[in-house]
Amino acid sequence: MTTHDDAHANPPEEPTADAAADETAAAAVGASAGAAADGTAAREGSAHAQSSGSKGRALWIAAGAAVLVVAATVVAIVLNQPEEPVAAPTTPPAVTITNPLPTPVGTPAERETKRPLEKAFPDAVLQWTVATQERTKVAKKPLESYRLTYTDGAGGTVTVDVVQTRTVEAAVKASTQAADDETPLSAGSTVAELPVLVGTTEVGTASIATGGEVGLAYWTNGTTSFRATGPGAAIESFFLAFPM
Repeated sequence: MTTHDDAHANPPEEPTADAAADETAAAAVGASAGAAADGTAAREGSAHAQSSGSKGRALWIAAGAAVLVVAATVVAIVLNQPEEPVAAPTTPPAVTITNPLPTPVGTPAERETKRPLEKAFPDAVLQWTVATQERTKVAKKPLESYRLTYTDGAGGTVTVDVVQTRTVEAAVKASTQAADDETPLSAGSTVAELPVLVGTTEVGTASIATGGEVGLAYWTNGTTSFRATGPGAAIESFFLAFPM
């Protein structure tokens, strides 16, 4: 039986040097194992963090790619839309205002029409109707020569001297020669040159004097000359409507 006194009498033994070394080695192994465990945990945490970051970047890249795909699709749809037809500018139709042509006043007088030239003379020109037709005598004895008088029923008169010659040159000369009793032109008259057309063929030249009280038109058609005098305001339209 051990007594209190025995405990004091036998103190605990001091650890030996080998035991102390063993304890130190065990502590070192434990510390190393703990450090290794901590390192492994740190690496695992870092790997997890890297894995999480990679997944986040992948998600952002995927989202960006999806946005690009959607944008490209929208652009393709817009570009492939058929263009709206553009209405061509319209030009309003031209409006031509034409006054009605004057109609002949009165009844044409009876006249000789035996010769071809006589038959070709018009009975009416616009509002003017033939009142007289007579043979005339001119110098150098032309083939035929006439004087016709046209009236408008209101006191207006146009006198036409016609000479049929043998050559074009003779007709041109005859057209420039006034008859002895021809009414002279008014002062300040304006003279214009116009072509004489038969259909679309130019057969001569006309000189038209207008602007005064008395007007004059003279022209040739082949070997025939014409010289008309009348109201200055009407002589040009008379010439244009005269069919020869």
